Amino acid sequence: MNTITSFSLRRMARRMRQALLLVAGLGMAQHADAQSFLRADGQRIVNASNQEVILNGMNLGNWAVQEGYMMKVGWPGATINGATKQTQGAVKKSLYNAGMTDAAVETFYQNYRANFITKPDIDYIASKGFNCVRLPLHYELFLTPAQRAVRSSVMRGTVSYDSYVSQLTGWYNNNQLFTDPANMAALAMIDNTLAWAQANNMYVVLDMHAVPGSQGTDANIADQIVANDLWNRQINQDVLNRLWSFVSNCYKNDARVAMYDLINEPNNAPSNPQIKTVTERLINTIRNQGDNHLILVEGNGWGNDFNYLEPFNFSNRSNLVYNSHRYSGTGYLMDNGVNSTGGGPNDLRFIGNLRNFRTTHNVPIWVGETGENTDTWMRDAAKNLNSVGIGWCHWTYKRFEDRSNPAFMHINPPYVVDGPAGLNQVLTNIRFANCVPNTTVAAVSPNQNGIVNYPGGGNYNGTSTVPSGPTIGRIYQISCKNGGKTMEVSANSTVNGGRVQQWGWAQAASQKWKLVDAGGGYVRIVNLNSNKSLDIAGPSTADGAKAHQWDWLSQDSQYWKIESNGDGTYRIVNKFSGKVLDVENGSTADGAAIHQWTWGGYNSQRWWFSDQGAARTALSTVSPEMEARLQLYPTTVQSEMTFDYTADRAQQLQVQLVDVLGRSVLRSEKSVQAGANHLSCSVAALPAGVYTLRVLTPEGQLQRRLLVRR
Repeated sequence: MNTITSFSLRRMARRMRQALLLVAGLGMAQHADAQSFLRADGQRIVNASNQEVILNGMNLGNWAVQEGYMMKVGWPGATINGATKQTQGAVKKSLYNAGMTDAAVETFYQNYRANFITKPDIDYIASKGFNCVRLPLHYELFLTPAQRAVRSSVMRGTVSYDSYVSQLTGWYNNNQLFTDPANMAALAMIDNTLAWAQANNMYVVLDMHAVPGSQGTDANIADQIVANDLWNRQINQDVLNRLWSFVSNCYKNDARVAMYDLINEPNNAPSNPQIKTVTERLINTIRNQGDNHLILVEGNGWGNDFNYLEPFNFSNRSNLVYNSHRYSGTGYLMDNGVNSTGGGPNDLRFIGNLRNFRTTHNVPIWVGETGENTDTWMRDAAKNLNSVGIGWCHWTYKRFEDRSNPAFMHINPPYVVDGPAGLNQVLTNIRFANCVPNTTVAAVSPNQNGIVNYPGGGNYNGTSTVPSGPTIGRIYQISCKNGGKTMEVSANSTVNGGRVQQWGWAQAASQKWKLVDAGGGYVRIVNLNSNKSLDIAGPSTADGAKAHQWDWLSQDSQYWKIESNGDGTYRIVNKFSGKVLDVENGSTADGAAIHQWTWGGYNSQRWWFSDQGAARTALSTVSPEMEARLQLYPTTVQSEMTFDYTADRAQQLQVQLVDVLGRSVLRSEKSVQAGANHLSCSVAALPAGVYTLRVLTPEGQLQRRLLVRR
């Protein structure tokens, strides 16, 4: 994406809490056997158990590489090497111009990196259903502090760019690059990210976002000093090759790393054959070290033009994944139709082109960046890509702005570029707890949009079986790990809307729940005392919506998935909202309400299931064929309720309307004949509100929810 449009359409934001644990020296010997390596299997990405893995991820932009438009909308930038830019170097230049010393700026950046992404950030991303993060890296963070200071002096204006390149050449020739892991800031960032991701069953993509010399004319993405100098100077290619050799040597045995992204977004490069030549050199260097990680290939035109970069042009073709970056804006509008095409067959922005390229060349496709658009466009992109088995990575997690934007989170002012006076507040505001969620969260979160990470039912560990949950058809005491109290219906209530809370175990029927198969891996959780179904009020998708009981209805708010946490407890996930049962405020007190909340891994969201034996009473249930016989339409009425009932024979039906307190407010008997019957009842005398229609048939009771409006 070009610099002008990327200012308004490209990347994103979210929260922080803990200080970054600087892990010195771990980069050289990190081995992880927690889950199986990913590999390419034709058009799929699979693990060692041949389970398909779709990587639906979040970019951690603005952490290692700051891009001007994400630092402050409308910021004019600063002059470096005779040109005005809005790069990370220009951000530093603005601080130098404000009177800060080299040491003070370096200290600020160390603290910025320590605060911007911490474990609570990765926990939060995982709670939304993402199974990977992409970590955009700056090559300068693999330099020692002394080497990095020389590059910073170019930003200050005390060292020329040519002088820096000369010193870089000397370091390369004297084998002084990438030999001091304890002094490489990038390694601490990578190793911490890997540990935090592993704790959440997530993969990590290592992305060389800003490469030596700049990979194009877009200054922002590469923290550019001179445009296209990666392609124009051999020394920059040599340094990049040695850097990937170092990274590969560190992580070649680490299965937590999903893929390597060798060169982010080449753009306006002199030629595609040049990109191919450099990319092939990097691939061969990595493979010659015995490293079989998936490798992302990015084309010209911000990662979209793959002419001359097709798989048959590479000598090492195994485990290559083709990486498209999908943005849509003025001058490059693009819809999200799964069959849409545009440009030539090797232009990979449109989903139809992606699918055709994948089929033609028998390679996996991944969309390493997409976003910077309306919620509707981003939601459609995420869902439609997933529907055809293509993973994607949202750009980006968080960025600075005083309002909601297409990032996941926004960071409130002050801005770094406004000068030294506000920098302490900046370091506070960038922490997880102080960032502000954007509407993007609901638009792209996998667990709120039916987006699937393991379409064949696999898992992060690559095991052939998923841990089994509680047995359907049994009765359970369901108790919270955070205090051990039992989930119950308050006051032994049997009415619709009865409050669900926690209480000490008393073996009461209102504290016992039966699991009834609801199909598709979901269950209905039924209270033994009332024979009513656990439900979310509303039904709502909001954090904090209360759990209650209600008559059995064929709707997603009454269907639940019970998922193992691996510690003997389970999380109870609502199908309608994608959120989990939680005890309000993490309370351990009797009477604390149970509601739904975004999964965060807290003990208040973990539940034990204690088997209380087989069901001792028959719970009312009917077959799907019976359910289909009753059709209530419309479901919102004013004076008359109408419904259709298809009978298999002549029979009598008992029809009843029940209010939210369980009181019968209307009763009638209806004679029906075999076949379709159209029935009606007057509700003109009833107050406005929510009611339950109950139709008692010889085979069982059918129920539907009805709203009377005045």
